[in-house]
Amino acid sequence: METIKKLISYYWRTEKKLYLRLYLGLVAIYLFKTVLFFFLCRIFSIEEIGGILWVLNDEWIFWGFILICTSRMFVALEKKQTAITLLALPASNMTKFLTRVVYATLGIYVLALAARLTVNVISSIPLFFDDNWPLEYILRYQIFPGHWVIAGLQVTGLGTIFNALSVIVFAMAFALWPWSLFTLFGLLFRRHGWLWAIPVLFVCISIFAIFVRVSNLSEEAIMGVTFGIIMTLSLLNYWLAYRCFCRAQVVSNKLTRL
Repeated sequence: METIKKLISYYWRTEKKLYLRLYLGLVAIYLFKTVLFFFLCRIFSIEEIGGILWVLNDEWIFWGFILICTSRMFVALEKKQTAITLLALPASNMTKFLTRVVYATLGIYVLALAARLTVNVISSIPLFFDDNWPLEYILRYQIFPGHWVIAGLQVTGLGTIFNALSVIVFAMAFALWPWSLFTLFGLLFRRHGWLWAIPVLFVCISIFAIFVRVSNLSEEAIMGVTFGIIMTLSLLNYWLAYRCFCRAQVVSNKLTRL
């Protein structure tokens, strides 16, 4: 436990400025999108800019930011000096890997949520001059990603705890696989691993969509099979990422870190 605390302390000391820049950058992206849509909606109709609204919606920005940052969580390995420091830390490879993955994954997610909430509050400032108190608007559930999870809960209903928990667990498992995939490709490739991961992500999602459409299984069976496959692939990705981390070299070829 003491080793883990020292690793977390080291990560925070060396990366707090980077996290601040990422936070401000995401806030700037959201604000730019808000201002852009404000002017577009005054010039064009919703139907005319529907495609732009779909491509640049908050959900895509949120998860795109998280996945790209996830693929860069081992960016220290890209420079010789920082790579030597990271690999020479007094801890086992497993401890360094797990601590890094958990710390960076949770940190990036919380950072993205904070940026989303910040922009939500900023965009709600005009409501303070309204007669209605805007607290309900500021704290609306849209600050949290995953509208499809909310929709799933509304469809299944909250009549039983099992229904609610099953949707939440399935959603968490479904989000875990892209995280593991981008972690793997970020470790495997020396530069821009996320560019390699995106095509794989879309191909696998397309295969899953085709499977759901042509399958004659019940909804519960599809969820069970999908959950098993996703968890297996996620664990496999993290295991392969760990093997890549163990084999990472300070000096390697131009394409991969092996």
